[in-house]
Amino acid sequence: MGRKKNAAAGTPKNRYVLLFVLAFTLYPLPSSFLLASDNNVGTYGAVFLKIPTSSSRVQALGNCGVSLVEGAEAMGVNPAGIASSQMREVSFSYLSWLQDYGGQYLGYVHPVGQSVVGLSVEYYGTKNFDVRDQEGVPQYGTDVKVRNGYAALTLAKSFFLEKFLVGVSAKEVMEDNYVKKYQNLVFDAGAVIKLGRKFSLGWAGQNFSGKAKEVVKVQRLGLAYSFNSFLTAALEQKIYSDSGAKTGFGVEFNLPEEVLQVGRVSFRAGYTAADNHGKNMDDKTLDTLGMKDTSGWAFGIGIFSAQALGYGMGLDYTMVPYGALGKASQLALKFQF
Repeated sequence: MGRKKNAAAGTPKNRYVLLFVLAFTLYPLPSSFLLASDNNVGTYGAVFLKIPTSSSRVQALGNCGVSLVEGAEAMGVNPAGIASSQMREVSFSYLSWLQDYGGQYLGYVHPVGQSVVGLSVEYYGTKNFDVRDQEGVPQYGTDVKVRNGYAALTLAKSFFLEKFLVGVSAKEVMEDNYVKKYQNLVFDAGAVIKLGRKFSLGWAGQNFSGKAKEVVKVQRLGLAYSFNSFLTAALEQKIYSDSGAKTGFGVEFNLPEEVLQVGRVSFRAGYTAADNHGKNMDDKTLDTLGMKDTSGWAFGIGIFSAQALGYGMGLDYTMVPYGALGKASQLALKFQF
């Protein structure tokens, strides 16, 4: 008779989970990230790429979703996320950030045989930006325009019955402001491993380029676990080349479409450690919600129907409070056909 295996730790699935948890806690950071600190903030360009404008869902989960995000909204977070797309999909997102700074995202994915191709563009800007020196003297006139953005081509593929997803992107990044103006070609790569129906692991590296410090680099390493069809939790570490590592988490509660009959409704909340931005004295919404001095948290709601007018349609909204700076709001739409 063969030896009896330990059911708690002997299965291949549990061994994979244990190895990933160890990797997550002991993850060896590259030397460039080990040297990064808050003192490097402001020394890298294109920092707008740290904002997950492509995905209102990821934003609502505390900017955590490298192991969860799918479809056209995935290209700004993890290019591997589009590999599971079975239908063509268009995603649009509008972000109202801080101090009249805003961004728009448009993504499209198209399955081609065993692969999926995606195209995406993102644009940020503001007008009448008031630029002053240390003594408060206006600089460069009163109408300073800030224009940032990128265009990307993504290719992804799934293996082993969609248990292993990989994806790569090539992005042309543009930054145009009162300090500098340039374009830069950068690359993203990502992977997702799904262990059964409940557990998924994800990694993504973004904005890698040979031009040092012109574009901020981001690495994401995360896991997600679906307790059932109603509740999913995500844990993620984000590593920025200009400010080191930040760990966050998110929770999503779903009322499935088969329960409501008309669509799926999702409630989301997440947290990633952030600086204290003081107390807000002007925003009535934050005052009503008791969030005048809240920072680091994010909240959102989503609605999706696979049967609306014969198409898949989704709507997501996210709000992120920033204390005295106000709040950021994000609205996203997607269509599957």
